[in-house]
Amino acid sequence: MKMISLGWLAVVAMMVGALRAAEAPVAAVLKADGARLAAMMAGDAAGLGRLMSETLVFVHSDGRSESKADYVKNLLAGDTAYANATTMEVRTMEPAPGVVILIGAQQMRKRLGPAWSEVKLRFMSVWRDEAGTWRLVAWQSMRPAGNSVVPAK
Repeated sequence: MKMISLGWLAVVAMMVGALRAAEAPVAAVLKADGARLAAMMAGDAAGLGRLMSETLVFVHSDGRSESKADYVKNLLAGDTAYANATTMEVRTMEPAPGVVILIGAQQMRKRLGPAWSEVKLRFMSVWRDEAGTWRLVAWQSMRPAGNSVVPAK
C-alpha cells in the first residue's frame, strides 16, 4: 500500500476549498436575486432596499433610469405591483472577485396604476459583494421584439 504524503492531501484540500469558494458567490447572488423577486411581489420596499446598493442604476424596459432612492420611493407610492415573477434561462459570469453578472429572462404580471399586464423581459444584472452582503448595483432590461439573427451571406 502506497502512502500519500500529508503535503499532497493539503494541496488537494486547498483545491477543493477553492472550487467551493468559487461557486459560493454565484449561489449567494442567485439566492439574493430570489429574495429580490419575493420582495418585489410583496411590495417590501425595505427588503428591496437591503438588496440594492446605494449606487444602484436601474434601467427599466421602457428606458427609464432610476436610482435606488427613486425605485424604492416609487414602489412605496403604491402605483406599481408585481405578481407571478419568475426568472429563467439564467447565465452567470464572474468578471472579477466580488462581482457577479446574471443574464436571463423574466416574466411576471405587473400593475401600473389600475391596469395589470403580462411582461416578458430579457435582463442583465450586476451584483457586488459590499462588506459581505451581495447587492444589486446595476439592472437593465428590455422587452424582446423580433429576431436579431444575422442572415447568412
